[in-house]
Amino acid sequence: MRKAQGGVNTAVLVAVISGLIILYILFLPESEREALLENKEIKKTTGSSSADEENGDVLLREFPGRIDTVEGVLDKTIPNIFLFEKTSAKELEGINPFIVRNGWFDKKERTVSFGIDDLENTDNVILSFAAKKHEGILTIKLNNEIVYENDVETETVAPIRLNRNLLRSTNTFEFSVSSVGFGFWKTNEYSFDEVKIIGDITDRSKQESKNVFTLTGTELSNIESANLRFVPYCRDVATVGVLEVSMNSRELFSAVPVCEDPYRQPIPLGVLNSGENKIIFKTNKGSYSVEQIKVKFVEKELRTSIYYFEVNQSTIDDIEEEDIDVVLTIEFVDDEKNKRADLNINDRLTSIDQEERIYTRTLNDDEDPNFIEEGNNFIEVRPRTMLDIVEIKVEVEEI
Repeated sequence: MRKAQGGVNTAVLVAVISGLIILYILFLPESEREALLENKEIKKTTGSSSADEENGDVLLREFPGRIDTVEGVLDKTIPNIFLFEKTSAKELEGINPFIVRNGWFDKKERTVSFGIDDLENTDNVILSFAAKKHEGILTIKLNNEIVYENDVETETVAPIRLNRNLLRSTNTFEFSVSSVGFGFWKTNEYSFDEVKIIGDITDRSKQESKNVFTLTGTELSNIESANLRFVPYCRDVATVGVLEVSMNSRELFSAVPVCEDPYRQPIPLGVLNSGENKIIFKTNKGSYSVEQIKVKFVEKELRTSIYYFEVNQSTIDDIEEEDIDVVLTIEFVDDEKNKRADLNINDRLTSIDQEERIYTRTLNDDEDPNFIEEGNNFIEVRPRTMLDIVEIKVEVEEI
């Protein structure tokens, strides 16, 4: 009885296993099911489709998409500039003739106002006049401070230099003469003529130079680093001031340079703008000739795409026996534009220059059969125009 029960259990187990095997075979892809039932070899290639398997092994299959170029960034040359200050004497005010006197029965003083338009750049201000009559002690006040008190003995008076610290944008002179004391019959009197206020005005508009260069957005994005180069020239270091250089309101250089020495100042990339870039040279004293001014750029490395694939010894043997070809195919988007690129295949260079959508090359051709090597192989694409690549494929084709 026990033997009969054991035989039934074994039969059930065999039936279950057989059913599972049948279900597995039914759910296999048709090509694999036929190969299994007919006892054929099944050939698998990573990343390939069923059509690829029918035609041969796919060694490489990639979908790069868009590969853009790196646009060349031209250096920017700035014209030579000359910075200088120009100082010239200018009459700040001319005053009509007048008289001041002081006697027992007659006293007359005079107040004269004058302005200085550019006080910061005005220096060496003097008061000059002639005194045809000059009796008594003359007192002159500037803004309530005595600047002259003396007994004038000649008609021609030496110019009176005014203290710069006393000068304002609006100023006032007060002219007066001393009293006669007990000499009631006398009158001290000054007769002023050719009264002038003269000062040295420095024109600093030529101490600053502005220049502009432009960068496109593509150029800016392709800049790895930038620097400013220039050579300052001056006659005498003792007579010049600080040379300042700025770009887009950012200071790049500020010092008294060694004249005739070349300078190279790095430019932070954050300073540069897409569009206009303003560069300013200026000094606060003396004269400079700044020459050989150039903004130099270092571009980013050329953007490339590299793809790797393996070739075994069996494939090499088939190539040498001329049983197969290894073919590179590049499919582009059909945009009717010229496709230009350099290809580096295992350190051997070739190029693409065509409008067609499909590019093909047999890598084991008669011209250079060693494009293909045993082991690791690579293909590098260096675009010379913007490329839209649908697919890059390397496959083995039977001859």
